[in-house]
Amino acid sequence: MSSPSPKDLSPPAWLRRFVNDTVRSVVDRQVTAPIGCHFFFEPEDSVWEVSLFVSRTEVCGGPADGKQVPSGLQIDIVSVCAAFDSAPAVYWQAEKLSHDDDLGNHLSFEGTARGFNVWLRILQNPPDWAGPGRLVHASSGNIEDVW
Repeated sequence: MSSPSPKDLSPPAWLRRFVNDTVRSVVDRQVTAPIGCHFFFEPEDSVWEVSLFVSRTEVCGGPADGKQVPSGLQIDIVSVCAAFDSAPAVYWQAEKLSHDDDLGNHLSFEGTARGFNVWLRILQNPPDWAGPGRLVHASSGNIEDVW
């Protein structure tokens, strides 16, 4: 197994397929705001770290202009587990462990997917750096996906 270069900005094909399979486990994707993904290869442990999150929605116009609201999130855990080669270890982190814990509340899956070690986290809330993925226009009620 070769290590990816730190300059590789796009995920390998197998990782894209794995993430797409995992995203299908989000219940009611029709109404869910866009889903973001952050990935990183940790060469010391030879593990792919993947974080998935549903974006926030920002209100444009009206009295709540600029307010960002989180989207709801329901996960079919059995479906997520099926994306792995065999049953992964599954953990729930109910709250931030420290002030600098960027992940916060999340489901964690550790196992092998398509022959690679993967540590998948599905975050309850998007990271602060992600910004809104959806806009709702107060005057018209129109919804616009930004990313």
